[in-house]
Order: sequence, then structure tokens, then C-alpha cells
Amino acid sequence: MYRIITRLYPSKLRNNLYNLVMFNNITVDFEKYTTFIIIISVVLGMLIGLLLRIFLEFPVILLMLGSIILVHSSIIAYLVLSADSRARFVEDLLPDALQLMASNLRAGMTIDRALLLAARPEFGQFQEEINRLGKEIATGKEFESALMDLGKRYRSEKLQKTVQLIVSGVASGGSIADLLEQTAGNLRQQRLTEQ
Repeated sequence: MYRIITRLYPSKLRNNLYNLVMFNNITVDFEKYTTFIIIISVVLGMLIGLLLRIFLEFPVILLMLGSIILVHSSIIAYLVLSADSRARFVEDLLPDALQLMASNLRAGMTIDRALLLAARPEFGQFQEEINRLGKEIATGKEFESALMDLGKRYRSEKLQKTVQLIVSGVASGGSIADLLEQTAGNLRQQRLTEQ
């Protein structure tokens, strides 16, 4: 049933919504979440349309359709704003996290251990991502692949470019600790110039 309702979305919009759900770290099954959004939009839209009918002299069908579209658009706008907020939060913490990882690597720790110890409570939700990254590497996933997956979970071009830079640096044989330190310094410099 969920799959049928989810198919009501055109494929391009469905892919965009899937990305928004992933960017917001929503762990509910995508098809269930999409069905929930559609049902909420329809029910609230119909109720708002009926209420508006009391005050406005428009056909009730038009009021309901307009209200459904408005409610649905509001939900999507909330998801976009929430994803952007998460991305900005991570972009602000990224230089500090990279610096901690580099310091841990210079202290002789393995990559997975350096990541796990760099996860600080003050990083908030990003602490979970760093822990996930460290655990994935500890269980055998390649560093580059795990890092690329991290970049895909945020709606941040800056994070994705940073990840690609680190991955290409590691692939060309650079020291991971040096790469992380240089990247952290570059991000701090970039932040200062943007302000």
C-alpha cells in the first residue's frame, strides 16, 4: 500500500523528497514517510478548505485543492530549511572535527580510533555521524568510501567538496593527518573571508 501511494509522486519529485529525508536523517522507511506526508497534506488541506469555505465564496473543491497544495508545500519547505540548518551546523563544526582527527592520528592512533575519539558531545548530531564513520571503518569499510557516504548525508556542497578533496589526497598518497590539518585550516580561512 505504501509503495502505491508513494508512486503518486512523479519520479523526479520522489527522488528530491528521498534526498530531503536522507539529509534530515529521518530513519523511518521512505515509503511510509511519504505516505504519511501525503495523508497529512490531504486531511489538513481538506479541513482548511472546508473552514475557508465558511469565509470565502469560492467552490469548495478549489479551496480544498489549494489548501492541500499549500500544506504539502509547507511540509517540503520545512524539510528544506531543516536540511539547510543541519548542513550549516556541520559546516561550522567541520574545521574543529578535522583538527581533532588530525591530532589523534599524529598521536599514533588508527583512523577508526582517531575518529571515535574526535566525536565530542559539543558536536551534537555530528557526533553521531563521526561515530558512525569510525565504526564503519573499524568494521572493514574503506576510509574513502565511508567518507564519501558521510558527504552524501548532508545538503552541504562545502562538506562534499571537503570530502572529495580528502579522498583524492589520500588516493594520491598524502598523509591523512596532514590533509586533515590543511583542510581544517583552509575551511577556517574560508569562513573568515565569508564573514
